[in-house]
This record gives sequence, C-alpha cells and structure tokens, in this order.
Amino acid sequence: MDSVFGVVGGGFAVVAAGTSAQRSSYVFSNPDHDRVTRLGSHLLLGVSGVHGDCLRLREETRASVSTDKISSAAGAADAARGAVLACAQSANAMIASYDMSEGPTMYAVGGTAPPHRVDKYGAAGCGAGLCTPVMDEHYRPGMTVKEAVAIVDRCIKQVRRIGLASFVIMVVDKDGAREYARRIVKPKADMEKKLSERTCSVNSKQ
Repeated sequence: MDSVFGVVGGGFAVVAAGTSAQRSSYVFSNPDHDRVTRLGSHLLLGVSGVHGDCLRLREETRASVSTDKISSAAGAADAARGAVLACAQSANAMIASYDMSEGPTMYAVGGTAPPHRVDKYGAAGCGAGLCTPVMDEHYRPGMTVKEAVAIVDRCIKQVRRIGLASFVIMVVDKDGAREYARRIVKPKADMEKKLSERTCSVNSKQ
C-alpha cells in the first residue's frame, strides 16, 4: 500500500516509502521512479500518493532545490508544499536533512497545511494509521540506525496486512544521504517458481 514514514534519531533520520505490489516491478526496476530519492548530499525526499502526482512533486521539488540551492529540510518542505498546491494535490511527503550545526531535521508535507516539523516520527498515506501505533510503542530516544530501521520494518509488516508493497529505506546523517535497504515483494510468478524448484529439489533427494 502507498505509504511514507520517517524516524528521527540522535544523529540521523530514516525515511521509507512504498508502493503497491501491482506496480512494484515497474517502480523498482527504475531508480528514477523510487518513492524515496536524494535531493542533495544531505537531503532526502519520500513521497506517497497517486503515481503521477508523486513524480510531479519530486521533480518540482528537485528543480526548486537545485535552482534556489536549498540544503535544509525546512527549505525543501516549503518548495514541496508549493508543488503539492500547484500540481500534486494527492501527494504527501516526508523530507529529511542533516546539518552539522542542527543535526537531523524532518518535515511532513501534505494538503493545504503548512509543513509540519517532525521531532520523533511521522507517517502519511494509506498505511499511516497502522504505522503510528507501532512508532508510539517502539520509539525511544538515542536509538541507533539499526534500531530505527527495525521500527520501519515493523511498520512495513503492518502495512502489508492490508496490501502487499515494496519499500525503499534511506538514511541521512553526517556522512550524507544514502540508500540503506530495499524490502521488495517478489512477483507472484517468481514466488511460485521458487516454490516449485524447492519442491523438485526435495523430491529428488527422496
């Protein structure tokens, strides 16, 4: 299911976004269509919503960041809000950055409301209602990146209860913005093929 969520740690931020399994083979075969993308060396954008709106939001925000030389999550969030209002009304965004003086910063963008600063964690999209209770229960100050990603994986598990989805997980910290992992739902045909191969292997050993 279409979802985006983020977690802010002591020296980093994690952003994850996914899309429905029906489109996963298309979206995840081309990094240009990932729902989380790098806008700068220390700046990330994660989006959810109708596919076309997500692409417009990403490209409009990227253009503004490049033109105006934006490096902060706050500045990128203002640019993203402008894009949402102008041409991407269905889209939501989680934007994270890292600055040596401020540390990690995250903002949520969606609808007509001003960007909202996220101090601990946030979620948007179809899976937001399932993710928030998980974050409420498991978030704690001083987490490591691995612990924050473990919360993200719990959220992904909950989202997959209502619909299969593949996810990209990215991290930004003092070392920059980068991909951390992909949680990809394999197409049904591939899963059936592997199951068939496993069955044949078992039978051949008997």
